[in-house]
Amino acid sequence: MRSPRSSAPASPAGRDEMDWKRLVNEGPAVIGMITSVIQSGGSIDTAIRSVSEDGPENSKMLFSKAVRLADTKGPKTLTEGLDSVLAQVPREGDGYPRAVLMAVSASESSDDLTRERMLRDAADIALESVRTMGESYGASLMVPCTVIFGIGIIVPMILMSILPLLNIGGMFGSFAVDQRTVVLVTLVLVPSAILMVSLQVRRDNPFVSSPEGKRDLRCAAPLLLSIPLALVFADIGGDYGEIFLYSLAPACVATLLLMSDIVRKEKGRRAHEQSLMDCIFDLGNRMISGSNFETASVDAMASRKECATVSESLSREYDLSRGDVESAISRTVDPISEEISLTLRNIHMCSTKDADDAGRLAITLGKQFQNRRETMRSLELKLKSATDMMVGTAMFFAPMVLGMSVSMLEPLSRIKGFVSMDGTSLILAVYLIELCALISLLVSSLRSREGLEDLVWRFCFMCPVSLLVFSVCCSL
Repeated sequence: MRSPRSSAPASPAGRDEMDWKRLVNEGPAVIGMITSVIQSGGSIDTAIRSVSEDGPENSKMLFSKAVRLADTKGPKTLTEGLDSVLAQVPREGDGYPRAVLMAVSASESSDDLTRERMLRDAADIALESVRTMGESYGASLMVPCTVIFGIGIIVPMILMSILPLLNIGGMFGSFAVDQRTVVLVTLVLVPSAILMVSLQVRRDNPFVSSPEGKRDLRCAAPLLLSIPLALVFADIGGDYGEIFLYSLAPACVATLLLMSDIVRKEKGRRAHEQSLMDCIFDLGNRMISGSNFETASVDAMASRKECATVSESLSREYDLSRGDVESAISRTVDPISEEISLTLRNIHMCSTKDADDAGRLAITLGKQFQNRRETMRSLELKLKSATDMMVGTAMFFAPMVLGMSVSMLEPLSRIKGFVSMDGTSLILAVYLIELCALISLLVSSLRSREGLEDLVWRFCFMCPVSLLVFSVCCSL
């Protein structure tokens, strides 16, 4: 097998071009693409160019660099160009070049069984690297989550409850902590600290990806409804401590209702994508049993409830395509998953030469998809405790603690003239809105896929509950 360190050391500039942790996360998908090309009869050069055109973001950048090097007459072959750029990967991500170069070596084997075994080993290496990296990332979340919990809860509680008592006792002498200091710390310094920690967590997350089309600001437009609601509430003389509960909370509910269809469609797309991955294995079994590709693909999808509509659409496209099977697959499957679409096209290409080989290729790729999904599911379950704690903090614990502090200790604050009841409630209501937005950012950053729509949906879900809990606890 080729050595992943056979080329010259990387230049410092080369290391800054992409995120190496996320490159490792792309390893299983890249090995799957290389496997599908090689096992369908394509060359390793074809596989490298396929990844450079249709691969995941960071791998696409890396493989494109190898293609440019070879096309500009640098290295003699594409594999030499790939070898040179893989040498740039730091040793923390060594599993990625080892897996890719194992797949390259497999392409050079003339024995089918040896080639299949080496490709399977390459997929295992890539998955193990992802698993190790995920466990390391999950363990590193303990400190930032504890810091957010402490800063987000303890500091505001001290400002709103303990400091008034210290003022009353003359702890600060002639210098008393006034409302401006509380506003500065609660609404500026504390949220800034939480934001910095959240952004650092996102930068360190090797699994996060920003799918295209998820930056549309129109999904947050219904939140602007809170402005006229707030003006109406102020005009009728409502309690300013509850202005956000009766303005922003209804706007959040309206946003949830308007976004429900978008969220439902995205959830359905992901369910279809997962089910299509399972269909690949079933497709291989059906082809080995004697079915042709078109029949096997339609029947494999029809056997799963989530893919019934996809099966019907694909069957219609086959009838209308007049033999252009790959175009039919692209029109039907690309909106759900471009990766699955490319896999099906490669299996079809292989089936035009040998149906049994195509069936074995589908079984191999199906196993890779299943192993990758199980690995990611295990890692997501390990992160679930951190996300649940953060959501619970923003929705229930923080508003409950801060609301009870206002309710019980406000009479003591009035003795020293610290802050008025309305001022305290208003400051904390604004802070809870900021906290919900920051926790929404943090939780979205802990997921494997993020987007503005996901952030807005989480904020609109948490904010009304948090304001309601706070209002109830303040009134006790």
